Amino acid sequence: MENTGCTGQCAFERAAEVEFRALAESVHELKERMTRLESALGRGAALLVANLAGMVATLAGQLLG
Repeated sequence: MENTGCTGQCAFERAAEVEFRALAESVHELKERMTRLESALGRGAALLVANLAGMVATLAGQLLG
């Protein structure tokens, strides 16, 4: 039986690799969520601006009319 001398080290490296993959997947998921959040915030801001513009137009029409 040959001793390769890497029993503990190899096990540690395998565990670290599994943890790194899990971390990479978590970062990827976080990036996807941030993209969706930015998209939702952009749509919300556009709706807010449109509503404000409509209110300004309505008030201007009441003041001038």
